[in-house]
Amino acid sequence: MDATATAGHIPIDVQADGIDLLTLSSNDVCGPQGAGALYIKPGIRLQPVILGGGQERGLRSGTENIFAIAGMGEAARIAKEEMTQESERLKEMRDKLIEEILVIEGSHLTGHPTQRLPHHASFRFDHIEGVSILLNMDMYNIQVSTGSACSSKTLEPSHVLLAIGLNHEQAHGSLVLTLGRSNKMEEIPAVVKAVKETVERLRKLSPLSRKEVM
Repeated sequence: MDATATAGHIPIDVQADGIDLLTLSSNDVCGPQGAGALYIKPGIRLQPVILGGGQERGLRSGTENIFAIAGMGEAARIAKEEMTQESERLKEMRDKLIEEILVIEGSHLTGHPTQRLPHHASFRFDHIEGVSILLNMDMYNIQVSTGSACSSKTLEPSHVLLAIGLNHEQAHGSLVLTLGRSNKMEEIPAVVKAVKETVERLRKLSPLSRKEVM
């Protein structure tokens, strides 16, 4: 189970949820880059990824990044301590972001309105490509993603969006926004303005949009 986006935002109980394997990323809990964690349920046997000196219980040989590991541990401690308060703060911003962006004509929220991660908002827009959205938002110095972040190097639509019933054209017009500790409610209007202007600009250039007008 990939808990990279979940850790530090909602509680995780590997025993109650019957999880055999679970991965975590340091930088996603505001820790240093270059570290991660893998939970292995007792009794589960794995083959080594890298052979050699037998470090990391024989699963991945090589010198451990001790500083990054220690930093991840401290970041995880802080995230757990502040999770309830921080999740509520992010949830308020997320809901405001969703409310304002859905005012844009031809915009749709993907996923449940409230049963979602407190810092995550995912949309799709009619008649435009997600990659174009990404490039245009970068001009506003706002970093976003399109489709699945894990498959951002491929032009294929997100398999997750296809699985919830979207067709290829709809899945290609997706935008994913995530919030973090450094974000503030005062930034939401600027983000919404950038999204609105980006969508309007791209629709003027889109052959799909012009076809519907005709």
